[in-house]
Amino acid sequence: MSHINTYLAFFGVVFMSVLLTVGLVLFPIEEYVLHTSAEEVQEEVATTTLLFVGDIMLDRHIRKSLDAHGSDHVFGEVRELLESADFTLGNLEGPITDSYSVSSGTAVGDMNNMRFTFAPAVASMLAALGFDAVSIGNNHIHDFGTTGVESTKRYLEASGIVFVGDPLRTTPEPRMLEKNGTRIALVGYSEFEGGSEAAAIASIRDGRRQDADVVIVMAHWGTEYEKTPPEAVRLLARRFSEAGADIVIGTHAHVVGEVENIGATRVYYSLGNFAFDQYWEKEVRCGLAVLVSLAKNAQETKIAFEEKEIGMTPNGQTVLGCI
Repeated sequence: MSHINTYLAFFGVVFMSVLLTVGLVLFPIEEYVLHTSAEEVQEEVATTTLLFVGDIMLDRHIRKSLDAHGSDHVFGEVRELLESADFTLGNLEGPITDSYSVSSGTAVGDMNNMRFTFAPAVASMLAALGFDAVSIGNNHIHDFGTTGVESTKRYLEASGIVFVGDPLRTTPEPRMLEKNGTRIALVGYSEFEGGSEAAAIASIRDGRRQDADVVIVMAHWGTEYEKTPPEAVRLLARRFSEAGADIVIGTHAHVVGEVENIGATRVYYSLGNFAFDQYWEKEVRCGLAVLVSLAKNAQETKIAFEEKEIGMTPNGQTVLGCI
């Protein structure tokens, strides 16, 4: 009986080997591996876009145009652009308060000509136009004192608009934006009242520690009507870069300034004006909008830039193209 069992075992092994061999011939393992589709191994890329514009001043002639004709007249030509990005950002060049305008109708040189305040409806108007965040760190945010700063913050928060550059420094930074799994750290800086280089650099580093994919500084600096930044501003941009900033967006000069790459950091020293009643020469009538595309995969976030010319007309409009 043991011999029979031995023979049966032997033939059983042989039979199974033959079946396995035939199976491999008819259904090779490689075919199952090859049937893993390219779609399954293709790397997923999430794209997020941000649009940056320059100085937004909504008093004097612009305020009159808004009151008389509405936001569609002033911004209708650029509404599609403003709404095209996941996030739209700019520099709000003055406070939002309940006070009447003191600059409207004044002549150049009048003591109130450069003292701005924007109507309370401005916050909801900006939100409706597509703005998601603004910088309030600039040389006009204190035009109506600390009360005006606090009022501005309340109106922006009520409209769902994020702000950076709080000159009172009671709002922690960086402010984080997130879309499609991409984390964006926003930091404000102003060389004027309430600004702090040390605080901005600390916020840049905090953004890196908070696992931001991109850290962006919105800086109000430089010399008005000068395209070339002062050497002190260039050196500050370098320090922002060394601290970990990926992008620096500058305002204040009212003209489009130089663009520089400092290592991997893109610096726009000035985007010029976006809405401002300065029309005496082309340089102040023309601004720059920058569309930033962030393409994130598992390994890195790639950054691309597209620049668009903006123009301002004497009838109070902001339009596409340099006029």
